[in-house]
Amino acid sequence: MIRLDWQTFVLQRRINRPSVNVMRTITNAAVFGAGSVVSGDRYGALRLDEPFRRVDSYPEPVWRARARLLARHGRQLAPVEIEISPWSTLDTQLLLRPQARNPYRWSGRRMRRYFAHAHRHVDDLTQLLWSTTPPDRDQTRRADNAAL
Repeated sequence: MIRLDWQTFVLQRRINRPSVNVMRTITNAAVFGAGSVVSGDRYGALRLDEPFRRVDSYPEPVWRARARLLARHGRQLAPVEIEISPWSTLDTQLLLRPQARNPYRWSGRRMRRYFAHAHRHVDDLTQLLWSTTPPDRDQTRRADNAAL
């Protein structure tokens, strides 16, 4: 049995919308352009440093954007990368990962703050993408998905 003794810093969420539709949504520069705050509250924010760009090194379309997790008063907690790719024909995958050389060397306090902010803001971003992206137009696939 292999035992993993390190933490993973990548957060993953599933958006119940087809990836084609989500990718159309994230190309809207008015909402997802550089400097856009895609999640925010009085404790911090998730702000895009750049618009989403397509990564062509994969067979399926993958879109990435650099962003920052910000604490209260705009202090940077961690630079992060957001990745959006197909999960299945009906769903889309959202990943958030820190852009740090050695995040496992962070102090316990910094890790707790990173995870608290990252979970909250990736959940908010998931909800934003779900609510602003139209569902699948194919009634048969939507009915099959509802049965699951």
